Amino acid sequence: MENFYTEREICHKCGLKEVEWICRTCGAGLCRNCVSVKIEKFPICLTCGSKNVKELKTGKGRNKDLSNYSCEDCKSKKVVFVTKYVKTCSKCGSTEVVDFAEEQATLKAKFRKLSFEIKYGYVKLGKFARKFDYVKRTLIFVRRSRFFNYPVIERTLTDVFNDYSLVKTRILGKIEEIGSLLLSIGPKFSIEKQFKVEDLPYLRSILTRIEADLNDYKNYVDESLMEIEEKLSKLEILVSSLYKHCQEFSEYKDILSLDFDEKPIYAIQNAKFSGSDIIRVPKEGGKLFLTDKRLIFLAEKGLFKKSFYKSFEIPLERIRDVEIKGRLIKRLIIKCNDGELTFSFPSNMLPLVKDYINIALNFEKYSLKDTFVTSKVSSLMLETSDLKMKVERILNRIKKITETEHVSHSNVSKNVVFHEISYSPRGSEDKLKMEIFKLEKEKYETEETIKELKRYFEDGLISVENYFKYYRSWVGKLYAIEKRLRELKSGRQNFDFNVNMRKSNDFVKF
Repeated sequence: MENFYTEREICHKCGLKEVEWICRTCGAGLCRNCVSVKIEKFPICLTCGSKNVKELKTGKGRNKDLSNYSCEDCKSKKVVFVTKYVKTCSKCGSTEVVDFAEEQATLKAKFRKLSFEIKYGYVKLGKFARKFDYVKRTLIFVRRSRFFNYPVIERTLTDVFNDYSLVKTRILGKIEEIGSLLLSIGPKFSIEKQFKVEDLPYLRSILTRIEADLNDYKNYVDESLMEIEEKLSKLEILVSSLYKHCQEFSEYKDILSLDFDEKPIYAIQNAKFSGSDIIRVPKEGGKLFLTDKRLIFLAEKGLFKKSFYKSFEIPLERIRDVEIKGRLIKRLIIKCNDGELTFSFPSNMLPLVKDYINIALNFEKYSLKDTFVTSKVSSLMLETSDLKMKVERILNRIKKITETEHVSHSNVSKNVVFHEISYSPRGSEDKLKMEIFKLEKEKYETEETIKELKRYFEDGLISVENYFKYYRSWVGKLYAIEKRLRELKSGRQNFDFNVNMRKSNDFVKF
């Protein structure tokens, strides 16, 4: 069984000290002394933080060598030089040098992050199911409000429901395939796993492969849903349009006074009555309402507090035809048996209004006759619970694998177990050493951060308020680390003393 604290990695250059840094370019593991530090100085704008700074030569005579700087982005002259310490590999000269422990943590965190992307299919299907439910509920509402336009909606919604079941089955199979891959690779990225330097390129390639497979999986989900998403989006536009018309009819129901068996069709805004040779009413703006029996015009009145009143209505049986006339200024002409009505609309609405009136005139042809179809549609439910359970089961198994590396008890030697019980709990000692090592490393990083903070303050890169705010925070953290280190080191001395006493007693007994 692998211990958490395995054999130490030795520096590839000096071969003496433990590896603390690794080069991503050549893969070398280096100790602290074998990492070169290159100092870089560059100007930075204090106003906007840009590095796009230009040097301006100024001065004449003796002062001709004097120079100042200006930011090319914000034109500010508040420019300071910042010193940056860049770690470089002493073997290949690359600046891609990173902390060994942080690189391990980064690879493990990346695996866990990639694992959660298996949810993509479930999330996409969940959003689709919620959108489907919204369209369905809105449709049921407008149908109960006697809006029976676009009878194709119910049939298309049923087709979307049937297609969804097939798509979900295919995506479920893909999730199982990706889940099997993640479960097989999971043990390599266990939290307790201590990587070797030479294994890092291989582990990065594994993560690259997983990332590529997950991208293919996402593309597969998007392509599978594309057709039914397009259908549902068109239905959503139709149903939302009907709902808006329904709201208009509901708002002016007292003025319209529809009969019990009269079915509303459309409410057209931005209408302007331009005149007629069959009725004598003022030329005013307002709203045009269409039902399966009448055309009703509500005129607008009031300068500040606007309201509407019924200006006139025409039975649909009197209308013979609808035309759009005019070259520069187009108008809608409604031809009746005994004359014409003229309306003005925004130019982009004229063809649509003409179609609305034609649908009203042929309502039997364009209306839903079988109202029981809507009752059948109301029972359609898109299920995603089985998909959610599958995804959660895979993620829980991955979590167990990565948090604790399972090893069969049959692979553990009895002699090793006896040695651990009789003499020293090696696992506890290793964990104690590892915790001390981590805290010492964190102490060093905290001290370096405080030094860097002081340099930033001295260079004027941060304000006094921010400096003291961050300084107190980091100093408090350093105090807590040093206190914990003292406790652990004191406990380790007691631990070593107890182990030695136990060994001597066992030796005497033996």
